[in-house]
Amino acid sequence: MNTGILTFHHAHHYGAQLQAFALMRAIMNQGYDCEIINYVRKDTIEGSSLFKRGLSARVLLSNVDTLLNLGKLRKRYDRFESFISGEMKLSEKFYATYDDLRADAPKYDAYVCGSDQVWNPLIFKEKTFDPAFFADFAKSGRRIAYAPSFGINSIPEDKRERLKKYLEKFDCLSVRERQGEKIIRELTGRDALTVLDPTLLLTAEDWEPYLSAPTFNEPYALCYFITSATKYKGFVQAIQDKYKLPVVSLCGSRRIVPQTRYSVLDAGPKEFLRLFADASVICTDSFHGTVFSINFMKEFYCFKSATKAEMAVNSRLYNILDRLGLLPRMFSHTMEYREFRSLIGQDAAAINYSQTHDILQEERDKSIRYLRDSLQL
Repeated sequence: MNTGILTFHHAHHYGAQLQAFALMRAIMNQGYDCEIINYVRKDTIEGSSLFKRGLSARVLLSNVDTLLNLGKLRKRYDRFESFISGEMKLSEKFYATYDDLRADAPKYDAYVCGSDQVWNPLIFKEKTFDPAFFADFAKSGRRIAYAPSFGINSIPEDKRERLKKYLEKFDCLSVRERQGEKIIRELTGRDALTVLDPTLLLTAEDWEPYLSAPTFNEPYALCYFITSATKYKGFVQAIQDKYKLPVVSLCGSRRIVPQTRYSVLDAGPKEFLRLFADASVICTDSFHGTVFSINFMKEFYCFKSATKAEMAVNSRLYNILDRLGLLPRMFSHTMEYREFRSLIGQDAAAINYSQTHDILQEERDKSIRYLRDSLQL
């Protein structure tokens, strides 16, 4: 069985690269030939570049900041590129557009679409679905969805019929969030299975060979925020008061809290993994930050950026914590600091990872079984 994956793999984003790599490894672990179809949209390339295009105040500020931190950010850029070239098996041919895919369609026995928000019509410049991520160019072969996300709670009316036609061509359907199950059922009448993000298909031991050398030789509290860090400073202070540890911020250059002792700007995917593996406690508003906290069995505190946990922006975070019995570890950034301090006080119980990882292993087995069965049919 020769398998090709269609996903976001080239974006210089920790979650995007690591989920693409993990899905590739998970398929290979089942004994199948697998590679990532090297389809990279122009906006992905531009979004990952060191300097941004445009003359808006935001772009200018970003470029000035890049200049001030150029050495570290260039090292970060090179580390992402090195991870792609060194760890990912890509198709020999590069595809820059969907027309390129249609003109010379890559041939596989199975096309696996996902994970990430590849089915979100609103994140693309055209504000509609990209047919490439539905393998709509394929002339033969099985179409399998593994954990794609729509990223929104409902599909706009003017896009529903097109999505239905794409979905009807799939042999096997799975999604990353339960809301995706509902969308597929409403449009097609078919059931889709909610499966784990690919990064959780690999155990901590599976990830071990891909960690960089240690970055710090002392215990630390890791902060990894993908939205503005300012709103979390009170929570970080409470965590620092509890654990008495220096704060390491893994960040874009402006996403740090005042308590930061060490700011890490040059981490690539391997350095990201090492920082999570070695941290004593983690504070994050990132889904993949939460996922790796769990996989490496860390004490962690995660924050949702909207007021309702079930909203699309938080649904994947809510889903995984709910399934693992870890919802008490999710907090709203709008809650009172005093209440947060009380909840995490010295008497608060540590995470029972023996119980959590039993549940996680059951979910992992279910997700791998779906992947294996889909490829075998």
